[in-house]
Amino acid sequence: MSATFATATDTGRVRASNEDALYARPPVFMVADGMGGPQGGEIASGITAKAFEWYMPQGLDGEQELTKLIKKINANIFQLAVAENRPGMGTTVTAALLAGGSVVLAHVGDSRAYLWRGGGLRQLTDDHSLVAEMVRSGELSPDEASSHPQRSVITRALGVDEAVEVDTQRLDWEPGDVFLLCSDGLYSMLADAEIAGVMERWDDLNGMAAALVNKANENGGHDNISVVLFCPDGSLQGETAGESDTGVLRLPDHADFDFELPLEKPGASGAAPPRGVFGRIRHNWLLRTAPGQIITGVGIMLILLAGGWFGTRQIYFLGVADGRIVIYQGVPYSIGPLDLFSASYKSPVRYDDLASFEQEAVDRQELHSHSTARQILDNYSAEMRQRQQQQQAAQAAAAAAGTDTTAGPGNLSGTSAAGPGAAGGGSIPGASSVNPAAPAGGGVAP
Repeated sequence: MSATFATATDTGRVRASNEDALYARPPVFMVADGMGGPQGGEIASGITAKAFEWYMPQGLDGEQELTKLIKKINANIFQLAVAENRPGMGTTVTAALLAGGSVVLAHVGDSRAYLWRGGGLRQLTDDHSLVAEMVRSGELSPDEASSHPQRSVITRALGVDEAVEVDTQRLDWEPGDVFLLCSDGLYSMLADAEIAGVMERWDDLNGMAAALVNKANENGGHDNISVVLFCPDGSLQGETAGESDTGVLRLPDHADFDFELPLEKPGASGAAPPRGVFGRIRHNWLLRTAPGQIITGVGIMLILLAGGWFGTRQIYFLGVADGRIVIYQGVPYSIGPLDLFSASYKSPVRYDDLASFEQEAVDRQELHSHSTARQILDNYSAEMRQRQQQQQAAQAAAAAAGTDTTAGPGNLSGTSAAGPGAAGGGSIPGASSVNPAAPAGGGVAP
């Protein structure tokens, strides 16, 4: 049976807007709690939710996949905060990935993941907050932490620093297990025992999610409240992701996106959220934000590079590697670490054995078809053999006449023995002195 899930979110009774974002579509679930105010937190959490919507599990190591994704999100938010001068912009993230019989969790900040099993509730994640660290070090008791004036100070979040550390863990699920992801607006209003008390009264996830949000509001609702529940074996009734239902994506109220909000979440009446909830996104995020523009630009560049790369597969030129003439496929240039050429055929013809005008032709790195490049190389090979035969005949004649020819006409190529870099400056990979991106000897650009 496939996994079931339910979501609920509410602004609460104090805040003017909801900066939480969530995403739920088996096998991926996520809650993000934005920070930095209306011009920061809701954008950061919204970017995070959209990234998880686009994420497609590759079936590899789940912990590595989620860590890589979250680190990329962190880099995008950090760059946006710098580019648009949004100090303090950031978000928490707590995510879960169903991987066969296991659940992989990835976590940054003070949102939480819980496991409901056999009538008991267990917190799975450690809060990255000041008071949580003080509790772990023994400086504060849990009761003291709940009323500490700095309990809202978090020590780790996405977008605050250029790099971020992501906590991950993997645990096996059992039949009947329910996993809860939530923002601090839930557990700051409800003790763990109260959360467990609400969950045990419901046998369907929709009612459970609605009841948790309503109870947090009854206790004060001092912050935005977001809840994602999922049951891996589907033994509790809830939403399911079918072919026509991509899940639930809930973005913050006033984030810098042009979108339609999802259907209403449960209010004070305690009614369960409607099934098939999904907000149709109509926005220009790729064009209106710095991360989107970067993604668009990189995508266009990759398409152009791919087209150019395949186009160069029909182009060839002659160069030098290890002192021998080589036919290269592509063009004699590099873009950063990417060479736009590769060796196609390494001939036995030595650069030093060519006549000076032939060396100059190689140095120019002129572009040819494969057949033309091979014909030129064949001509070089034939001319080299002819010169060798002439040299051998001259040496034989000189030997017969008792004359030493080693210092004179023996070097018919018109070059020194200094190697491929000596005549016209050399040429391509393996040569000692010239980068193919800057052809020597007045080379002709393609």
